Amino acid sequence: MEGIQFLISKWKEILQKVEKNNGKVYQMEIGETATLQEIEAKEKELGCQLPPSYKYIIQNIGKSLSFYYSFSEDTMIPSEFREIFSGEIHWNINFLQNLTRLADEGMEDGEDYGSTLRGKLEFSHAGNGDIYAFDMSVDREEKPVIYWDHEEDTITYIADSFINYLLRITELGCIGSEKWQFEYFLSDSGLDTASPAAVRWKQWFETFSETTLEDVKNNMEQLTAFVVYREKLDEETITLLQKFNKNELFQFLLNELHKEGAFKDQKLLCEMFGRVLGQNAETWVSSIWEAKPDYMDTRLRSYLTSMCVSKDKGLPLVINFLEQECNKKISGYEALSHLGDFHSRDVISWMENNVKFPVTEGWDDLFVRSNFSWDDLERWTLLEEKHEATAIHALEKYVHEKAANNKFPYVISGLPSKSECIDFLVKLRDKQVLKKRKLPIEKVIQNIDLFY
Repeated sequence: MEGIQFLISKWKEILQKVEKNNGKVYQMEIGETATLQEIEAKEKELGCQLPPSYKYIIQNIGKSLSFYYSFSEDTMIPSEFREIFSGEIHWNINFLQNLTRLADEGMEDGEDYGSTLRGKLEFSHAGNGDIYAFDMSVDREEKPVIYWDHEEDTITYIADSFINYLLRITELGCIGSEKWQFEYFLSDSGLDTASPAAVRWKQWFETFSETTLEDVKNNMEQLTAFVVYREKLDEETITLLQKFNKNELFQFLLNELHKEGAFKDQKLLCEMFGRVLGQNAETWVSSIWEAKPDYMDTRLRSYLTSMCVSKDKGLPLVINFLEQECNKKISGYEALSHLGDFHSRDVISWMENNVKFPVTEGWDDLFVRSNFSWDDLERWTLLEEKHEATAIHALEKYVHEKAANNKFPYVISGLPSKSECIDFLVKLRDKQVLKKRKLPIEKVIQNIDLFY
């Protein structure tokens, strides 16, 4: 274990690399080195001998050490390692804890939970509450490092010693302490830094850099990957995507859509079809209503229809699908997920025969997103209770969104004068019996300036 000080240099290099690429870094804090007397006192307190490599580290590096980093959101981590987002190491001699007591307490309460902690000595923990510990039940001087999952109550073997753990996790870039971040590199013998996955990760980590829009703006494949990774398609990226050949972009997006399994990734690809290609993709979108491809969620098909097919053709397709699929028992959330992107008052006309309680489970949101007018509002307050309740909660939602976002896109057309609007709302409030309807209207009245 000679020359273990090189670890500190390596940790500093890792932190500097992440910081250079705009990651979030909490710099390293190292405590004083432990004396032999302090170690002996701690062993007496715990009633056991500390593992030799742990004692060596606290005597030659420090009784405590901690650092943490997280990657910048613009660092495009390979998709196969999508759960990795941070890095961390910490220990503290004062936090050593004999976990047998915790296991015994669980048994006293008549539970088996935590029984696997018996014979373990905690030396650190993950951010989610899971535990790193030495397995003191192993009959040899050096003790293995294990990881205890507090939700699953399971033990995972990490390394055959403390020094081995530090060397392996450092070789992997000190990746995050939660199991889901390092499990890509686990084998029966713990962290495996020579596995194919580990080799790919180390190669990426060695050369990674923050990716900016400027870096990828002239490369269609990289720009598309950039949008999917950041989960953001804004006006700037739309403008850049529109500069590429539309046929080439269409074919590339279609190929990517066939490959992507995650719904959120498919949704972003569909947003690119809709917001970049629009009606240039109409023929293809119309064809998927016939083909019904397995790779596409029906909600995404409805979104593409709203963006790429003319409303007079597209809206009936989606409405017919909803009515047949749900056997006319359509929930508000289902209606919202399929019709919310049409932003059409024709949807409000359809809602009139389909809305049902509870109206706050999607129906009120759909009313807002369908660009309701003042005439719609007045008419719905004169229909059945479910219509009036929808209109009231839609107004409440409109005010809430308008107050939170100055760029809220929906505008109520046909608004009367402010005094007429207040008079209407006061009468609507006064006719309500339920407090849960009165209060939203009162809130709207108090925020009436948001309408004008």
